[in-house]
Amino acid sequence: MISLVSRRFVALALAPLCFAVALPASAQDAPKKQSVDAGMNAGVNSTPLPLKLAPRPTTGAITLQDLMTRLYIFADDSLAGRDVGTEGHYKATTYIAGELKRLGLKPMGDSGTFFQTLPLKSRQVDRLSSFVAGGTNLALGQAWGFSGPSLTVDDAEVFFAGPLTEEGMPPVTPAQAKGRVVAYSITNNPALQRAVVGRIDAPAGSLGVLFLLPAQARGVLNYVLQGGLAPVDPNAPADSRLFVTDSATMRIFGNGMNLLVPGALGAKVNIKAVVDMQAPAFPARNVVAMIPGSDPKLATQYVAIGAHSDHVGTARRAIDHDSVLVFNRIVRPAGAEDSDKFGSAEQFATINAELAELRKTKPSRSDSIFNGADDDGSGSMAVLEIAEYLATQKTKPKRSTLFVWHAGEEKGLWGSAHFTEHPTVPRESIVAQLNMDMVGRGSATDQTGMSAEGKELRGGPDYLQLVGSRRLSTELGDLVEQVNRTKQHNFTFDYAMDANGHPMNIYCRSDHYEYAKWNIPVTFFTTGGHSAYHQLTDEPQYIDYPHMQRVSRLVADIAMAVGNAAGRPTVDGAKMDPRGSCKQ
Repeated sequence: MISLVSRRFVALALAPLCFAVALPASAQDAPKKQSVDAGMNAGVNSTPLPLKLAPRPTTGAITLQDLMTRLYIFADDSLAGRDVGTEGHYKATTYIAGELKRLGLKPMGDSGTFFQTLPLKSRQVDRLSSFVAGGTNLALGQAWGFSGPSLTVDDAEVFFAGPLTEEGMPPVTPAQAKGRVVAYSITNNPALQRAVVGRIDAPAGSLGVLFLLPAQARGVLNYVLQGGLAPVDPNAPADSRLFVTDSATMRIFGNGMNLLVPGALGAKVNIKAVVDMQAPAFPARNVVAMIPGSDPKLATQYVAIGAHSDHVGTARRAIDHDSVLVFNRIVRPAGAEDSDKFGSAEQFATINAELAELRKTKPSRSDSIFNGADDDGSGSMAVLEIAEYLATQKTKPKRSTLFVWHAGEEKGLWGSAHFTEHPTVPRESIVAQLNMDMVGRGSATDQTGMSAEGKELRGGPDYLQLVGSRRLSTELGDLVEQVNRTKQHNFTFDYAMDANGHPMNIYCRSDHYEYAKWNIPVTFFTTGGHSAYHQLTDEPQYIDYPHMQRVSRLVADIAMAVGNAAGRPTVDGAKMDPRGSCKQ
């Protein structure tokens, strides 16, 4: 799931968990009891799962062994954290497509393949770029930075338009902007800073737009200069956006930004901002497949099931795995969501004592790979297991079932945004979308989130979070509840994270949103957060496979119920604007 905080901050995870393998009977005719290897999981909290697991052939049923086989492959170190546009992610999508071909699903990507390639470019800033103000050469990365395409400005005045506010940009006339660089000041407001990095156009007639940053916002320069992949958006502004620090503002205007008056003219500037855009070495791609419906009239409608195949890659340096594990269990139970917590002296005493005990029986292990077993290896492999289950049914659902593994969710829902903008089936023919993101945890020791009132949420044996299930379609939300009850899945649904105005804004943070904004009814299934969220310790050995199996079976039954229903889920909620912003 996409994070609101830095995805690269290293430090978290839950202590190794163990899981019972005795399971209740399900609606999908599994045996009443099922075991993995003898001795691997003799009982709860007895023997931990292994770091590595040899794969076995999968079957048509949704089983523990299948899920373990798939997830140990998909979240292996060899895939290096599946960062989009890397070889690791390329291998991950190749694995999914190979399984779909083996299972006989119909390719629904580009040109008869299983892949839909995202139009991404790698952005590399030329470090010889220059900015000269009043005869002084400003240091790139210290005094200035830029975002957007290359820009050259020769001997142009800088015109100060005024402060940028949440209400918008102060007006600038064409006469004021003509032949000049137009400058705006920004307060230390993260929302405004994100906005100006994004989609703000330069005034008509100007040579470019310049944002004056307060001293506290120097980090913006590092962000805009870091390069990396980005979507090629034909609707994005064609203008380069320039950013300068308080010291550069003094060079340009001879005064601090808080003392500037709208209409002030600054020194003449000479700018050469150069950026090189290239295609990534490995394509970023969605994987798309379909099982045709059994009813000729309803087969032109689709029930979409999705997850995201990418994660966040590798850390800059290796650190001790168990230190991260223990630290985050004690100090940061919400993983990356708790990145502002650093621990007390008492907590560190507990951490050191636990590590000392671990070292008596367990050697240190250096780790630098964000394996993403739960986020979202669990969802991706659950969807693949559901695909195999439905593909092996003698009677398929009446509606067609569409499977999409989205790329680049961690970067900002890139893959789901691209698919819904350029769907490979008519968008209006998608009757519902079921999204699975982080469905492999949810125990009582996991902090799964916070209520809107700030109350800590915890998992449990029957725990499952639902988000968005009634926001567009009451009928879909009711059907989810009905299937859970009548098929005896017996989950206890937690809707706390779906509350209107919830500060974590989960409804807007995973791939279902890109469908919902086109008024396609959605349900987001997740077992919630935990201390390994976006951390090096999100590994297959810590997944609760019995819980993951139950979630997978539930979603499979819901997909079949929607696929066989007489009508599509009625949209009775507030319609959304696909070009608007998302606020839960």
